[in-house]
Amino acid sequence: MNENKTMNLAQSLAIDSQLRLPGSAGRLLKQIRDIEQVAPLFRDAGLVKAVPKPTVVNLRVAGIASKSCLDKALGGFIYASAAVRTDLLIEDNKVSTVGSDSVSELDDIDFEAQRKRLDLIEIRQAYLLLEKQLLSQEPCDLILLDTPLFLAREMIPLDRNAKHVEEFNKTKQVIEDFWDKYRASLFPWNNEGPVLAGILAERFSAIVSIARQDLRTEEGRKHLLISDGFNESNCRDELGSLEESLSGVGDTRFINGILGNYSRTIAFRMTENRARMEPAKQAELGIVGFHFRSARGGQIKMVQLAGDEPEWQSADFDLVASRLMVLDMQSKGNAMPLPQLLGYQQLGILPKFARFYRQGLHGALKNNDIEAGWLAGLDEGINNGI
Repeated sequence: MNENKTMNLAQSLAIDSQLRLPGSAGRLLKQIRDIEQVAPLFRDAGLVKAVPKPTVVNLRVAGIASKSCLDKALGGFIYASAAVRTDLLIEDNKVSTVGSDSVSELDDIDFEAQRKRLDLIEIRQAYLLLEKQLLSQEPCDLILLDTPLFLAREMIPLDRNAKHVEEFNKTKQVIEDFWDKYRASLFPWNNEGPVLAGILAERFSAIVSIARQDLRTEEGRKHLLISDGFNESNCRDELGSLEESLSGVGDTRFINGILGNYSRTIAFRMTENRARMEPAKQAELGIVGFHFRSARGGQIKMVQLAGDEPEWQSADFDLVASRLMVLDMQSKGNAMPLPQLLGYQQLGILPKFARFYRQGLHGALKNNDIEAGWLAGLDEGINNGI
């Protein structure tokens, strides 16, 4: 036999797929069976909850959507960043738009930590629209951001990136000033105040990490909000085997397996066993979250809320979750609340304005308009005796 016989790629792939297919199918089936076994346990322990579905909805909600984009210009970069707030009124299931506001920023930017700096700019713009909404005195039950409420460890800059450090400190100060000024007017510190929620995609590792703790111990349960209905007594013996059952299951497959239609996870603390969030003084007062899904085939989202127990109770989380699910719009596998979806439709023009800004910049430099304007101002100052 000729040991040096060659084989084309199609033949190689066909043989390899036949050899590996049974093993791959077996491993996937085992993971599915593992999830099916632990799903009832999660329900009985209160780790996954069905959310009451309202038949009649009356709600005032403000949704803030943010976006930024880059464009190349003259060997460097320019950026455009904007945020849009859309105010909706739902009366007896009838939806109407009652207001809108926006902020924007266009400028040049160098290469240093571009994406992270733009994320910080988006957060500042979202907080600006948030503050304007609160100052307007317009009644509101729920205010939604598409940015985190606080700055996580991955957003902290390296000391050598001076401009990134500057943006970070500026954003940190905006967040700190906002919470110092308005915390007392927001739920749960004010029972009549609006709920402020950050809606984030993916980020499944938090609840998966909690599920793999030994929830029979105080150390394992410290992540959970016991006020949200954790019930250890129903399944104390089975809780010890969770880590072994989930060891081969990926985060995405796990969370998709346990969350069904109109359901959410138990609320958990987002500051336990994690690097300190910023601003530290505000984050220490509590940051909690939960995952939710409005439809079986829909995208799973995570909501971030400020506060902790005993201010937050299970009924409060259910109310927030049900309102988010009512607002949830599924589009091409993605999900987002209706007011933010309307905001993103407006933000679609942002790349066009970035290109327009680039063209204007090229024209101004080509025609020497800026230098001519400086010189004209200088001549005017000289003529006025300056």
